[in-house]
Amino acid sequence: MSSMDGAVSWRQQYLDAMSSGLERLLTSGHFSDTTVIAGSYSLKCHKAVLAAISPYFEAMFTSGMKESLTGVVKIEGIDNNVFKDILSYIYCGFDIVTDANAEEVLKGAAVLQIECLQRRCEEFLCKNLTTSNCIARWRLAHWHACSHLRDQAWNFIMVHFVELSKGEELQALEAEELICLIKDDSIHAPDEEYICETAYRWISYDQENRLKYLPEIIKNLRLGLTRPQYLMDMVRKNEILKDSADVLQAVDRAKNFQLLPSRRHDYSSEHTSHRKNSRMEDVLVVLSGGETPKPPYIRSKDVYAYSFNSRQWYHLSPLPHDPGIEFASCVHDNDIFITGGGLMQTCFLRYRAKKNKWNSCRAKLKKGRRRHAMVSCGNKIYAIGGFNSELEEGCRVQNSIEEYELDSGEWVEAVQLMQPVSSVSATALGDRIFIYGGERMDRTDSCVIQCYDTGLRTVTVMASLPVNCKLSRAVMCDNNCFLILFDGKVIKHSPDDNTTKIVGQIKNFDRVHFGLVHRRGILYVLGGQKVGPGPSRALCDAMIKYDTRSNVAMTISDRVPTPRLLDSCAKITIDKKFLQKDLITESPSSPS
Repeated sequence: MSSMDGAVSWRQQYLDAMSSGLERLLTSGHFSDTTVIAGSYSLKCHKAVLAAISPYFEAMFTSGMKESLTGVVKIEGIDNNVFKDILSYIYCGFDIVTDANAEEVLKGAAVLQIECLQRRCEEFLCKNLTTSNCIARWRLAHWHACSHLRDQAWNFIMVHFVELSKGEELQALEAEELICLIKDDSIHAPDEEYICETAYRWISYDQENRLKYLPEIIKNLRLGLTRPQYLMDMVRKNEILKDSADVLQAVDRAKNFQLLPSRRHDYSSEHTSHRKNSRMEDVLVVLSGGETPKPPYIRSKDVYAYSFNSRQWYHLSPLPHDPGIEFASCVHDNDIFITGGGLMQTCFLRYRAKKNKWNSCRAKLKKGRRRHAMVSCGNKIYAIGGFNSELEEGCRVQNSIEEYELDSGEWVEAVQLMQPVSSVSATALGDRIFIYGGERMDRTDSCVIQCYDTGLRTVTVMASLPVNCKLSRAVMCDNNCFLILFDGKVIKHSPDDNTTKIVGQIKNFDRVHFGLVHRRGILYVLGGQKVGPGPSRALCDAMIKYDTRSNVAMTISDRVPTPRLLDSCAKITIDKKFLQKDLITESPSSPS
């Protein structure tokens, strides 16, 4: 026998002897100094033993409460038979938990703060979850702060949602419980329409008392992710919905979400993104990029997709060719468009998300460019400003905005900028496109915000940024634009009141050619090339999250597959079948 086995054996002998001795003291009542009464049950006990395992008793006997003085403790809310079992556990270490008493013992252990017994009850109840008891056990765990049982029961409810939706247990939920359920990202359901219909049935089950909860319920349904036909028929087919202004407003918002594919990825609400078990998945797409910081430059045609839910990287279909450095991209619906680049300045590529396929488009830019910006607005996409190295000195910085109508399939020159700029960023809101800063013809940086009104077809200077900037990245999040500058400054531009201000700072940033997207109000900043003092211009693989609500930045443990400067990146929603092959890396398991 090894020394370790011997130590375990001696310790077990000690524990057996101690528990046998404590059992004799309980049975005989010898040396007792307190009497515990639970219902009709009364037994002489020992303060030291009770206090050793229960903070509840320890506090009682050391706080000067009357029980510590009279020597009589009356336990309320615990059945006398259950308390007998608990005393057997305390004094003898018996495994007292059974199918018949597990829930009641858990309640008693929670009241008496006996954590080890509480954990034993939670483990037992978790192993015996069914559709008939999971909701009751989730409530029990919630009431008594039993986190393990609460989480396991909730996960069971999520997985078995369809089965539960057909029974009485779900119909008996309280309103706040139902809302908590339909909000959860982890729910397993065939589609959003099934979740909607389940919620409507819950209201109809007790319409007189539950109809008042309809506004809050409708607010938490993901109507924008249902079929257009469902939205058209929803109110007509459900009597409880017909007279609700909140329902009509929610339907209108969902229709707008579906009818405005150019703005679909600007929304931050979780109600516009697919759930974890949906067939569709939100992904961050990295489009090519440089893999060396200095000559000889190595570039890649690889396209990587990062799943926000699984936090894993996958390959998508590669670019048909490398457009060269400093191309631009934008997203319309879920298709990605690329224009320009150092090797092919009139290049025009389209990624069709439904097929995971790239196409080289027949239509080319009228004017070659790189270091430009692209946005999607209405049914058109726009290429804005930029730099053309093939032109003569003094004419290389572009002042044109070209537009491409998705229906007609041709590029045309729309208008000219008030101020020609390259190394520029841009966003869109409604019919307006906002062009931020950039590098002017004389190689100085600009702080001007130019606005192109696509309806009026006019360009104006509408405001100034707090600082001059170029090589920024910009995204529209709901109705506000956020810019990240090379030095880590975060600028917020609110077009509605035309204000700009510095709202945050990413510390030790100092990089260019990084990527930026947003999801659910979180900005994801990734990759890039360091530009700080000293000779190093190292490439980065770091990923940073910036919360637009708290204005707090943090580096996460996830990484870009290889350090790189990013010509561009995008956020789209894609069918998971395209993410099942060619897994690149698995991110750490810590929450993002």
